Amino acid sequence: MHTDSLTGRLLHDDHHRVMDLLDRLDTLFGRHGGDSLPVLTAEERNIVVDLAAELDGPLESHFAAAEALFPVLASAGGHEWTADLLEDHEHMRPIARRLGRFCALALREGFDRDSWPVLRSFGEELVRVLVLHIQKEETTLVPATDALLSAEEDRAFSAAMNS
Repeated sequence: MHTDSLTGRLLHDDHHRVMDLLDRLDTLFGRHGGDSLPVLTAEERNIVVDLAAELDGPLESHFAAAEALFPVLASAGGHEWTADLLEDHEHMRPIARRLGRFCALALREGFDRDSWPVLRSFGEELVRVLVLHIQKEETTLVPATDALLSAEEDRAFSAAMNS
């Protein structure tokens, strides 16, 4: 996606980084489907480490940055899609919190017959909803930053996102 705004580029870069992580997570789930209990390789353990790190702050920071843009974008006529994006955030927050707790548990204790299916279920749900959400933001929010933010607003939003 091409965007001229600093804010749009930061959002897009976040999306790209998270999509890479989601692809890696989806691959992990594909390797260990069914009822088999995984013994993670070092590479697979790193996926869980990276997911736990993402769920421990950056994902929520991204949500907060996007939500800070919503009033500006809604006032320009984007009420319905900002409400839809906010609804997505509210749906994903509890999934991300629960998944983060299971990642931490798995990193401390490994997986057992109870924890692996739950982590995989929450993880698959997060992959499903977050991929769709990123697609929505890439087609609505990111282009809107170019069209609707003044140069001053763009600098202020991008500075806040970098802090």
